[in-house]
Amino acid sequence: MIMLLIENLCFRWPGQSGWQIDIPHFVVGEKEKVFLKGASGCGKSTLLGLIAGINTADSGSLQIQNTDLTMLKGAKRDAFRADNLGYIFQQFNLLPYLSVIDNVTLPCRFSSSRKARAGGDVQREAKRLLKALALPENCLNNPVTALSIGQQQRVAAARA
Repeated sequence: MIMLLIENLCFRWPGQSGWQIDIPHFVVGEKEKVFLKGASGCGKSTLLGLIAGINTADSGSLQIQNTDLTMLKGAKRDAFRADNLGYIFQQFNLLPYLSVIDNVTLPCRFSSSRKARAGGDVQREAKRLLKALALPENCLNNPVTALSIGQQQRVAAARA
């Protein structure tokens, strides 16, 4: 099964003359692993933003599990991402006014399929993930702003 299919994908940031992303063809199959490597500023994060539906391509096709993200409008792309993708932002984008556990369970408020994958007990699944990432249980109800950067990164990973 094809998990990711890119065809003639082009993207440029506003005000730029050349393409930051220009991919004629790229395929990732089910259970395949991909390592993305490149110099700073070469477009790695931009490509991941396109794959996650955060950025939108200027032209071409980007299909994830047979859904072409380039054909979806903003709200539909957001819903697709909530149901099908985990994404860790470079700045984590944790909500500072929420606790650790509330940040991790937040995506389940937007996606019934994520909630179903958690077995219906979102709190228990969040605690399991955080424990697996070695986050101390005594900090789960603390605001994320009380955590170290490394701990915040683990919260972002559990949320994804």
